[in-house]
Amino acid sequence: MSATLSAARLAAALTPPVGVAYRDLADQIRMLIVDGRITAGSRLPSERELAAATGVSRTTTARVYAELREAGLLRSRRGSGSVVCVPFGESSASSLIVTPADDTGIALTYAAPVAPSGLGRAFEAATARLPGLLSTPGYLPDGLPALRELLAERYAARGLPTSPDQIVVTSGALSAVSLVARAFVEQGDRVLVESVSYPHAHEAFVSAGARLMPVPVVADGPWDVEAAVAMLSSGRHLAAYLIPDFHNPTAAVMSESERGTLARAMRQTGTLAVIDESMRDVNLDGVALPPSFGSFDRDTLLVDSASKTIWGGLRVGWIRAPHDLVMPLVQARMMHDLGTAAFEQLVLAEVLRDPEPVMTSALDGFRSQRDHLVALLAEHLPELDVARPAGGLSVWAGLPDHNSTRLVAAARDHGLLLTPGPRFFTGAPIAGEAFLRLPYTQSPAVLDDAVHRLAKAYEGRRADHAPAGPRLDLIA
Repeated sequence: MSATLSAARLAAALTPPVGVAYRDLADQIRMLIVDGRITAGSRLPSERELAAATGVSRTTTARVYAELREAGLLRSRRGSGSVVCVPFGESSASSLIVTPADDTGIALTYAAPVAPSGLGRAFEAATARLPGLLSTPGYLPDGLPALRELLAERYAARGLPTSPDQIVVTSGALSAVSLVARAFVEQGDRVLVESVSYPHAHEAFVSAGARLMPVPVVADGPWDVEAAVAMLSSGRHLAAYLIPDFHNPTAAVMSESERGTLARAMRQTGTLAVIDESMRDVNLDGVALPPSFGSFDRDTLLVDSASKTIWGGLRVGWIRAPHDLVMPLVQARMMHDLGTAAFEQLVLAEVLRDPEPVMTSALDGFRSQRDHLVALLAEHLPELDVARPAGGLSVWAGLPDHNSTRLVAAARDHGLLLTPGPRFFTGAPIAGEAFLRLPYTQSPAVLDDAVHRLAKAYEGRRADHAPAGPRLDLIA
C-alpha cells in the first residue's frame, strides 16, 4: 500500500513560491522526488488540501500537479489520488552518477573519489595471493581473517585494543549501518540522530523500524550536547548514530569533552553508540583529532570503510564491535548475504600492509581539489558562505537567500547535478534550504566547469525575489 503524504507535511518541506507560483512549486516538489525525499509510490495530498496548506489557489495546485504529470513524475486517477512515479534515470536519490541525456553533464551528487595512484599494484599483489583463497569455499560472514587482523592492529595503534574476532567485515559503511539496524532495531525503537547528517544511514534505521529522534541544530555545529543528554534522559533510546569526525556534510569535529559527555549519558541510559568513523582518516590538514568515541565507551559500535580514503569500488567496510555483539551481527548478516566479496578483501589487506603510499596519494589529491574549489567559489560566488574544511570530502556552503532547492533545479538546467541541502536534514528539512553540499572529489578541470555552471544558475536565480528564510518553529 502506498504511503500518503499529508498536505501539512508536504507544505512544511516547501518555501513560499516566487516568480510564477505553479512553476516554482512544481520545481520544488520535483526536487523532493528526484533526490528521494518523496519516494516512488507515495500518494500526494489532493489539490484542494495542498492549496489550503500552502495558501495558494486551487488553480495553482492543479497546474502544479499537471506539470508533474507532464514530467512523468505523477500519475493521477479519479478516486485514487495522485501517486509519485520516478522514471528510470530521473532519480538521484542514491547519490550515484546521473547525467543528462547529452552526456555533457557534471554530477556532484556524491562525495566519493576515483582510485588513488598505487591502488593498481594492490590489485596485482592480491591476484598473486588468489590461489590460496580459491582453495576455500569463499563464504566469509565475518570477513577474511588476514584483513580482520590488520584492521584490529589499526585500532590497537589508535589506543583501542582490539582482537580480530571483534571485526565484522561488510560491503561498505552503509552496509555496516544497515546490518546494525537489522540486528538490533525493533519496530518503534527510538534512535537518536543528528538533525543534519548522512541521509542514507538514517534511512537504514527507518527501514528497520526505528523512530528517529533528531538532536536540534545549533549555530556552530551539528551537536547540541545539552539537548542530546536531555533527550537520552527523557526516555529509552535503543541507539544513537553519530558522525563525530569530519562530520558529513558539515566537516565539524566533535570535541573531546563533548564525546565524554555523550558517552557517559549513553552508558547511564543503556543507549547503544553507533559511531560512523568513515571520514576520520580524511584528515587533510593533519589536525589533532580527539580520541575515538570508542575510547569513552567500550560498548561502542564503530563503523568504517575503505570508500572515502581509498576507493568506493572496493565495497569493503567493517564494524568494530564488543565481543558480546559480534554473534548477533553475524547471525543477522547471514539472513541477507554470506559475506563481502573475498577478492576485494584481499586487495584492501594488501593496501593496509603498507598504507602510506596509497593514503598519501589520496590525501594529496583531496587537499589540492579542496583548495581549488574553495578558491573558485571565492572568485565566482563570493555571496556564498564557504569555510575551508580541515577534512572530509565536501564543502558545506551557506546560501544567503535560502534557496538550495531552487538553485539545484536551476543548476540542472545547466547540466550540473547537485544534492539540495534539505536532503541532509532530518526532522526539519526546510532548514536545509540555507545550505548546499559541494564535493571536491573530481579533477580541477571538472570543478572549474562545475563552478562556472553553478555561477550561471545562481545568477539566474537572483532575478527572482528571495524567498523567506526557514521557519524557526520548524527547526528541531
